[in-house]
Amino acid sequence: MAGIFTMLLDIFQYFNIEYMTGLFKDNVGVTTGLVFVTCLGIWWLMRKPRGIPPGPRFTLPILGDMLSLKGESDLRVVARQLRKEHENICSVYFGSKLFIFLNSYDVIKEALVKNGDIFSNRPSMFWTDLLTQRKGIVMSDGQPWKEQRKFALETLREFGFGRTILEDKIHEEIGHFVEVIGQKKGRHFDMCRLSQKGVSNIISSMVYGKRFEYDDPVFNIFLDKSESMLQTIGHGSVLNVFPFLRFVPGDLFKYQSVLNDLDFIKDNIILPSINEHMKNFDENHVDDYISSYIREMKKVSKTGQPSYLNEDQLVSAILDLFIAGTETTSTTILWTILYFLHHPNIQSKCYKEIQNVIGSGRLPSIIDKPSLPYVEAVILEILRKANISMTGLPHAVSEDTRFHGYHFPKDAIIIPNVDAVLTDNKIWGDADVFRPERFMDSDGQIIKRDAMMPFSIGRRVCLGESLAKMELFLFVTTLVQRFEFIPVDADNLPTLRGVVGLTYAPVKYQVRAVPR
Repeated sequence: MAGIFTMLLDIFQYFNIEYMTGLFKDNVGVTTGLVFVTCLGIWWLMRKPRGIPPGPRFTLPILGDMLSLKGESDLRVVARQLRKEHENICSVYFGSKLFIFLNSYDVIKEALVKNGDIFSNRPSMFWTDLLTQRKGIVMSDGQPWKEQRKFALETLREFGFGRTILEDKIHEEIGHFVEVIGQKKGRHFDMCRLSQKGVSNIISSMVYGKRFEYDDPVFNIFLDKSESMLQTIGHGSVLNVFPFLRFVPGDLFKYQSVLNDLDFIKDNIILPSINEHMKNFDENHVDDYISSYIREMKKVSKTGQPSYLNEDQLVSAILDLFIAGTETTSTTILWTILYFLHHPNIQSKCYKEIQNVIGSGRLPSIIDKPSLPYVEAVILEILRKANISMTGLPHAVSEDTRFHGYHFPKDAIIIPNVDAVLTDNKIWGDADVFRPERFMDSDGQIIKRDAMMPFSIGRRVCLGESLAKMELFLFVTTLVQRFEFIPVDADNLPTLRGVVGLTYAPVKYQVRAVPR
């Protein structure tokens, strides 16, 4: 104890605090000095950067504002609580991590669109850094991101993104999809894994140049491990705040489990396919993402110019395409079927419109979309109401920034709160109500709403938005055309409360698909 007193005395003498030095020469001075230093230390640890957006007042060292939030980890709930008190821009500390929420469409647009050059970075977060190593398309920054995104956009457009030539790949997969459902002969089944297989195969056909059979063991293990990995990351988000907890014995937060799943996916799916493409590469037959990437790597290598197009980046880009492309669309399909179970009248109206326009003799086509406004309105309302991306992917500023009079530190995690926009009664009137008609005018045509932003906006807008919209339209119209979806137990419908993971997904449920 005497050593501590001596150290404190030396500190006060160093800063020439004569009064405190004198106090330390007697017992009363020691006590007063300790209280002073303790209070000074607590203030130092609890202080917030000057000028940041408002939030909870009582911030603790290490824990941050977590006690004020009563242990709530769902970012949507946290943002809703804060928005009641602090309006459109607010902040909260999860541990030592500062989260800043943008809670209105106008503020999000101003940040991500008008100031996109500043707000387009990605923050460093434990799980995303672990999965991507800050490589690939989604979580990279700067020149690596620009190169990966530019290549991905150009290549995917070449393969049909946003154009009808992609429709053939989707139709092929839907054919297998409805065949499997038809084999159930109206018996109940779990739609979850089936929707994952169908959507993942569309990505596979573009990335690898082939699809998997639904009973392929490697394909099924890949889907199992992908689902497990994403659920773990969602449930174990505490590691983003306290990464040292990964060392707790027993792998409590399944850190090692995620590493093992990630290694399996890379070693048994991605790398073997890349190696096979490398071995059999023919620049005259480039018909998938991997072969196109290899061609570009070879082209850049010949020029001698520095580039971020390399095999490590390709592995991360493939992971991005599969995770983003499979999870979001397949989950939206699950929500669609679930809402049909709760609103059979809406399913009936969709079927009637499809019959009037298409009938039963041919598959729906993307050219039918303008003639099926009610179906499109239902899909839009599903995207709004289910809101599977919840708060959207996090952003960061490229430098310390002043925005709306507040200080945004460079290392802050900025959340463009999509949930706040899609549930805003000022925009939607009755946001809690499932009502597809909100997207239709008095003439029965689709109303385009700027605030309808389930894929985010700005430079980091979802790369696969056009593919997702095409997939959803073709899957939903074909499913309704071919089957009537009914509950297993009409008196005990599956819940509309979802599960928070990397996305907001329905609780797994059983359904019956009765052929029409």
